Amino acid sequence: MVVSASNPLATTSGIVVTRKKPGHFIVLTEDGRIDAILAQAGVRLPDVLEKRASINVNGARQGPNDGSSLSPVSGVRSVDPYDVMIAMPAQDGEPVVRDADREAWIKWRVAYNVTIEAAPFTVTGVLLLLPSQDPSSLTERGTELFLPVFAPSILLDGVALADTPRDAILVNRSHVRRVSASMRR
Repeated sequence: MVVSASNPLATTSGIVVTRKKPGHFIVLTEDGRIDAILAQAGVRLPDVLEKRASINVNGARQGPNDGSSLSPVSGVRSVDPYDVMIAMPAQDGEPVVRDADREAWIKWRVAYNVTIEAAPFTVTGVLLLLPSQDPSSLTERGTELFLPVFAPSILLDGVALADTPRDAILVNRSHVRRVSASMRR
């Protein structure tokens, strides 16, 4: 839940409460976009993805990756995490990285400006890695299947996706083909 001190849509100030839908997320695959809600309540998207088992979903809508026309799909009841190239919260969904985790990572990890190629997507943003990790090793198998990329932008065949969240997305390491990185100063 986000609380702000003023409502930009109203002429008076006050407290505005914006309720986030737990488990509402979007995944981008090679074949298209799926917008859905996790069927299991009380779990977070990153935790479910890292289990590497089918993810049960409700209310799935499917369409092209640019999000131009999503239609309800009654046949989609689960999502295979290995098919997911990029996972992100829906506009009204909860962030994929908690504020406390992000703050801890900023203190104890090394920040890199990165460009990650996972065709047909190119992701740019900030990657926070342990000092012992090398960004070039991200194309190899690792213990974590998904990498959080902060302050991301996503290009689909050279065109920016407009609904990319500003905080963080998750990129599936098994789809990463190339990583270009430079340490942030």
